Amino acid sequence: MTTLTAGEYHIRNGRWPVARSAIEDKSLNPKPVFTLWQDSQVRGPWQFEPSINRNEFVFRNAGAPTGVLPPAGDNQKLFAFLRGEEPTLWKVKHVPSAGPNSFVITSAADGKFWFSIPPRPGADSTIPGAPNQVEIRRLLFNPVEPITYPPEVIFEITRVLY
Repeated sequence: MTTLTAGEYHIRNGRWPVARSAIEDKSLNPKPVFTLWQDSQVRGPWQFEPSINRNEFVFRNAGAPTGVLPPAGDNQKLFAFLRGEEPTLWKVKHVPSAGPNSFVITSAADGKFWFSIPPRPGADSTIPGAPNQVEIRRLLFNPVEPITYPPEVIFEITRVLY
């Protein structure tokens, strides 16, 4: 799959699912999107909705559109919006060198990348630690072709099969 169309998908970074946690507070505040433990329960698949510009998408997780908070700066993170906040438009680029379903995801507005940090074990290696929220970062690349992306920005995106 080298291009994506409207539909439902799963997103992973390596073996780690990327989604809202199944356990959230009951408020309508924005909900963080995490890189979760391998066997974590997630809130539904992702829905990709093309914008007017067919190369851009609104991504929804568990029905809520996603975007970046704070809106500007260097400490931005990925959230799902429940109160009608303006979602971010995302661009998706296939990375064939990383695999058939491998993509990088960037903001259509400023080109910043989704950046995933895998969860780390807790104090006891048998206990999961806290998952890490997906960050939105600007990356610098060496001027070589093809571009080599770090694994933290490569996501496996697979269509949900029913």
